[in-house]
Formats: sequence, C-alpha cells, structure tokens
Amino acid sequence: MIGTRSSVRAEVKRRATVARAQATARKAWEKHVKAAAVGTLWRVTSAWIEQACGTCCADLTHVSTGKTRTIRCAATDSMEVCRMRIVGE
Repeated sequence: MIGTRSSVRAEVKRRATVARAQATARKAWEKHVKAAAVGTLWRVTSAWIEQACGTCCADLTHVSTGKTRTIRCAATDSMEVCRMRIVGE
C-alpha cells in the first residue's frame, strides 16, 4: 500500500534529518581524531562512524613508511585515549 503524500514527505524529512545528524557527527569525529594525531607520525586519511554500532573509525597512514592501518574508538573516548590508540598500535 502506498502512503499518503504527507506521510511520504514526513519520511523524507525524517531521513534528511538523520542524514544531517550523521554528517555532523562524522565531521566532529574527523576533527577530533585529526587533533589527536597532531604531533605523531600518523596522518588521518579518512574517518567514519559505523552506522550499525556507532563505532568511530579512522584510516591512518604513517608519514615515513606509507603503512596504513585502521583504528576504532568509542564515541565517548577522550582525545588522549584516541592518541594512545594512534601511537600505541
């Protein structure tokens, strides 16, 4: 059964709101992890938040060797915890 126009519009608006919230959260995470990587030999090449579980992830590239790896952090992790994951792994 096809929904009414108002229910379709409401769903489109809801999805747009969710997408904007996800984009804002991803940008905040990217800024956070890049700040945590300052002064290390690792550079953030991409950052994302997994939708299924909310885990914050980032791909890192070593500036000297070119080695790449991925780290995962909880959304509540402090900058110090992120820095420990960046440097320690």
